[in-house]
Amino acid sequence: MAERKTNGFRKTLLGAALGAVFLSPAAAFAGDAPAMWRLKDADSEVYLFGTFHVLPASVQWTTPAFDAAMQETETTITEADVTSPEAQAAMLGLVQKYGLNPHGVTLSSTLGPERAAEVERIAGSLGVPMATLEPFRPWLALISLGSVAMQSSGFDPASGVERVVIARAASQSDRIEYFETAEEQIKILASLDDEEMLANFDVTVEQFDDFKALTEGMLASWKAGDLDALEADILAPLRDTSPAAFRDLIVARNKNWVAKIAAIMEGEGDYFIAVGAGHLVGEDSVVDLLGERGFAVERVQ
Repeated sequence: MAERKTNGFRKTLLGAALGAVFLSPAAAFAGDAPAMWRLKDADSEVYLFGTFHVLPASVQWTTPAFDAAMQETETTITEADVTSPEAQAAMLGLVQKYGLNPHGVTLSSTLGPERAAEVERIAGSLGVPMATLEPFRPWLALISLGSVAMQSSGFDPASGVERVVIARAASQSDRIEYFETAEEQIKILASLDDEEMLANFDVTVEQFDDFKALTEGMLASWKAGDLDALEADILAPLRDTSPAAFRDLIVARNKNWVAKIAAIMEGEGDYFIAVGAGHLVGEDSVVDLLGERGFAVERVQ
């Protein structure tokens, strides 16, 4: 009976991980609304909207400017398809392929006794048996615990911004595209070397004790368009303590997306692009890199 219960809980964690945030922001607009920018030339227009991947169901965040931007664009782009039934099924296989330890290796043996004890303490506070986490690699354990913690704090994976954006795009018969595949995202997490993985692990674990206050603060900053505060809460800890992880998870992806946006601007058409708000703030952000390429990026919300 205990083993069956453990297996059931493990499936719940794997399912929660599929909707989790992949490690997953101009002060003049602070207090207004979630940030949005626009690039425009003679035959192309691109909106960039910073998202919050998981939200409480009660949060209202759409605005007339957001509605108008989606209405006037015929193509919508998000980071990756992680919500369709096909994507969910594929991701479960990918998580099992890249997120589970080889036979005989446990999370505790990978982390060492001190880190393992800390994870067991956090897991216990969330009602997660440590045994359910032992088959997981550290990145998957963190995503799983983060998903449980967010849901315990009132956040609902079904209420994330991307789900609203995709549903709106579909209702408007927009073409829907993605910057990445789910496999590419998971491979980035799985490819961190041991030193960087554990450094990133330590940063993330430190946030669990103040998880509710931290997430509520980030949500308030996102809703207000206060992206300096989001940078301080999300990006600065990762950049300062795990620079290689920051490079791989944030900067490298930003550069890939900027190359695709530049190609869009060379053609014609109107696009609405929604990506995590952390990719749109500060040095080496999508906005910053577009500016370095000579594009005039105007904040419109």
